[in-house]
Amino acid sequence: MIARLQEEIVLGPVDYPRLGRTIVVRPTVETIRVNRFPTQAIVVTAVARKLIELVRASEKIQAMMIEGGSEGPTKHPEFHQICENLRQLLNKHFPKALMCLVTDATPLDSPNLRHALTFFDQTTLRLHAGTQKTWAALTGSNPKQFKDVVESLGRLGAERVIVQTRFVRGEVDNSNENEVKAWIRHLTEIRPAGVHISTPAKAKGKKEIPVTKSRMSQIAELVTTKTGIPVEVLSAT
Repeated sequence: MIARLQEEIVLGPVDYPRLGRTIVVRPTVETIRVNRFPTQAIVVTAVARKLIELVRASEKIQAMMIEGGSEGPTKHPEFHQICENLRQLLNKHFPKALMCLVTDATPLDSPNLRHALTFFDQTTLRLHAGTQKTWAALTGSNPKQFKDVVESLGRLGAERVIVQTRFVRGEVDNSNENEVKAWIRHLTEIRPAGVHISTPAKAKGKKEIPVTKSRMSQIAELVTTKTGIPVEVLSAT
């Protein structure tokens, strides 16, 4: 059972966009116990075994990506310890590889959490809206947290932060003019190193409809013109 869980925690290596050969670590995969994540010891052991396996096979990786399982990775109660140990393992076995994080933007009110982010070479934070109403509708989060989320992002070291946004139309539309203007104002405050935008490849009923290519291009151009921040339009997913 532990072996099967470890296989779910560590995936790859896979060819990750813009990073190359990457192993994916998911510290918050579901376990057989409700509302419980794998312990820090299980996560770190799983990664250590995978890295040793790669070294013995003379395989190289360019990155380690930490992302969510049933919840975002930062929700793990031992997130800081996990990050610290994974950084040490990566430095030991693949010192040139990048350690990256992809997670939803959340209030970073914990000093422990903010310090954990310093272990990463690149942090990609998802911010899917410009207003608290739309953000809450898309994420299911408490709308009152939105202000704290934006302010928290602004306090991070911008040189390591990438903001990722997925634009959709349908029951909730975060691609309209007012939403995009508000979102760009937040980018001006956050000043990330880059912005990645995407849209679904196809519609999921009336709930989630892709944004047109021309609108995506307009949004990218607006960001560049208004902020000077480099923008990358990711392939539809």
